[in-house]
Amino acid sequence: MVVAFMLVLAGCGAESAPAENVAGNMTTTVEESGATGQPAASAATLQDFWPRFRRAALAGDAAALRSMSAPVVLQRSSLDDSPALKLAAARVPAAVAKILTLPDGVDAAGRSHREILAATPVAKRDAPQPANTYRFGDLVFARGKAGWKLTELYLDD
Repeated sequence: MVVAFMLVLAGCGAESAPAENVAGNMTTTVEESGATGQPAASAATLQDFWPRFRRAALAGDAAALRSMSAPVVLQRSSLDDSPALKLAAARVPAAVAKILTLPDGVDAAGRSHREILAATPVAKRDAPQPANTYRFGDLVFARGKAGWKLTELYLDD
């Protein structure tokens, strides 16, 4: 399972499972990269990306959240018991706003995602996560050609 997930993130297997190829799903635009075609400095590293995403999410900045999301974000159920839905980036800000109102589910203090996000100015990586992914509660980010982007979220509608 881990090998398959890493292959999907690396872009292998995209022919057989395009909905799961979240890292390969990201493109670099001239606006993000400038004339060089390289990821913008603000998205090149997780430590550069995180403060921008955090500010946008806490402020409810829909335009910024759309720009920091993959063109298609996978919405999974909290128990992974339903097929993933494909959300266009335009629908992501509302989904993120809803997630921020929900309890984390594993936080001993019972804080909401918003409270934990406000208390997390620096992204804290867990060792078991693949190098090009980062999970914060019900939000999953991946680094692709365009830098870091929100690629998956867990939300029951």
